[in-house]
Amino acid sequence: MLAIWALLLTSVSGFFFDFNQNGHQQHQQNPPASYEEQVLNNACGDYLCPDTLACVKNSWECPCPFPKSQLRCELPKGQYICISKPATQDEALNALYDDPAKGPRIRSSGLRDCGWVENAYKGSL
Repeated sequence: MLAIWALLLTSVSGFFFDFNQNGHQQHQQNPPASYEEQVLNNACGDYLCPDTLACVKNSWECPCPFPKSQLRCELPKGQYICISKPATQDEALNALYDDPAKGPRIRSSGLRDCGWVENAYKGSL
């Protein structure tokens, strides 16, 4: 009788704890490509943006990595910087900041937007 219980216990524990048998084999997943592999294997014929890996005609056309929450502020010589959109309770102002064309042009006193970045760049803060 003891032998039957031991055999039964072994079968039950094997069923519950050995997931690599009886059709429960795990699928092997490929690791994601490294940043270097993504750059080297990219088919972009123009300029490949380093932050987003977007393919654009010129370096100054690169988008921000998080456009829903960032403003793309232009700097001299075709440079740019991405900053967080200012936090404000003004829904109309938030709608303007969300506009990709108008948002970077807004200059609001007291908020750290592209106007603030421009002043910081020029050293006039």
